[in-house]
Amino acid sequence: MAVKYDLMVPNGTYQKDGQQKTSWLKIGRIMEKNNGGFVMKLDSIPVSQVDQDGNEVAFNGWVNMFEPRPREGQNAQRQAPPEDDFDQQVPF
Repeated sequence: MAVKYDLMVPNGTYQKDGQQKTSWLKIGRIMEKNNGGFVMKLDSIPVSQVDQDGNEVAFNGWVNMFEPRPREGQNAQRQAPPEDDFDQQVPF
């Protein structure tokens, strides 16, 4: 199944380059099945969240969907892992 969307909830704010930004917490994903249908996989269910003032408040039930992005330091395309060289001698 292909991941179509990441499920995210706001989790406070932070400052970057003089601007206030929202910190996001990934709680799951939406995947597309081979028959064209969709399924949702939740990794966690928030019970609280941090509002813009830094106060912990009850989770309001709203979840945002974003197209998945590669993590920092990862290539946009997955590369095949290097093949192991089984011809080498094990040193023990």
